[in-house]
Amino acid sequence: MSNTKVYAELLRLIDLAKDKVDDKVLQELSRYQVVDQMSTDLPLMEDVIKEYLFGDKYLGGENILVSARVGDLWSDPTYNRAEEINYNNCAKQIRNVGGFSYYAADSLSGFLRPTGKVATTKGNHRGTMRFLIDLDENARVVVSLKIHNRNATIEEMVVVEAQDHTRDCSYRTSQKGDDKFKSNYHAEEAWATELYNYCAQFAIGIANTNNKAKFNLPRYSYLTRARKDIGTVYTDKFLKAFTEKQCSSTIGGNIVVAGSAFCKFFKSTIDQVDSKYNIDSFASMLEFYFHKWGPLMETIGEPGNNVTQEMITDAAAWNNPPGQEPGIARLVMLYNTYCAREKYSLKGHANTIIPFESDSKKNEWNVFLESCHEYVRPGMYTVAKTKFF
Repeated sequence: MSNTKVYAELLRLIDLAKDKVDDKVLQELSRYQVVDQMSTDLPLMEDVIKEYLFGDKYLGGENILVSARVGDLWSDPTYNRAEEINYNNCAKQIRNVGGFSYYAADSLSGFLRPTGKVATTKGNHRGTMRFLIDLDENARVVVSLKIHNRNATIEEMVVVEAQDHTRDCSYRTSQKGDDKFKSNYHAEEAWATELYNYCAQFAIGIANTNNKAKFNLPRYSYLTRARKDIGTVYTDKFLKAFTEKQCSSTIGGNIVVAGSAFCKFFKSTIDQVDSKYNIDSFASMLEFYFHKWGPLMETIGEPGNNVTQEMITDAAAWNNPPGQEPGIARLVMLYNTYCAREKYSLKGHANTIIPFESDSKKNEWNVFLESCHEYVRPGMYTVAKTKFF
């Protein structure tokens, strides 16, 4: 799958605020005012823009501190959280300060593009707060304005802007995982690019960065942990099976951990079954329970729904242990049941394809149990023997 980046249209900060902030909140915030003074000796941003577009004073690469009208500030959803501005947080900050403080806000950061529009990379919330005080699009904030080269491509501009966006600034609401990945990916940070390419081979996208993706992974940190702690080879096996069998368009973090760990702990048994019966038994098992179980039950007049990843990974009773031991145990139950149904058998595996009763420390089930947290371990045998769907 090719590495094709998706670029969004710019959104104006004040238009977003007008559309999304409740009228009652706007009425309340109108009681506040600017509590201190902004510097009056700064060049006006609109004058800098005019000179950039029609003069020869600015060629690109300059960084100028300017006085900017909030109505002239835009945001790029390609890497920024333009549509996820936390207006409740903006209102809270205004209440806490008793209005809008230029001293507390300091300068915003923005980039002047050859189109004449300024994309803010730091300060969406601060610019919005200034507007919410009096709803005046001519109200001003201080912006550290970086000027793009007139010949810069959209790809080049977004990389530079996204790099600036990833740096900390005051008044910013903490980034969520998807936001962090999106900004780092467009900033061409090595870890984000590597993760994008890794996921792309399975047609998986993160934070809408891959327009060719068929699957979405909202909690990529679980995948990172699975690759590091469990092993990429086992994560590969799980993701290949899960996506090829199209088990779900959204891939939860818990199922990545549980599925990858299952493939690791029970590798020997899975390999023996696959070799003896010339089949990808893990993938076939997922296909059976995610797509065929419900219709099969209907044909015999029994109630039944297909298995879901949420059923497998439900671990609320154990306070959601990070190792996803209950999910691994349920996959043991599914795999044993599936192999019994298909009449798969292995020498020395008398009762179930994955045997439970063994004194050998090398027994895969025993190895798995030893890895379990002590407060989870006692219940896993029951989980692995109990139907849950």
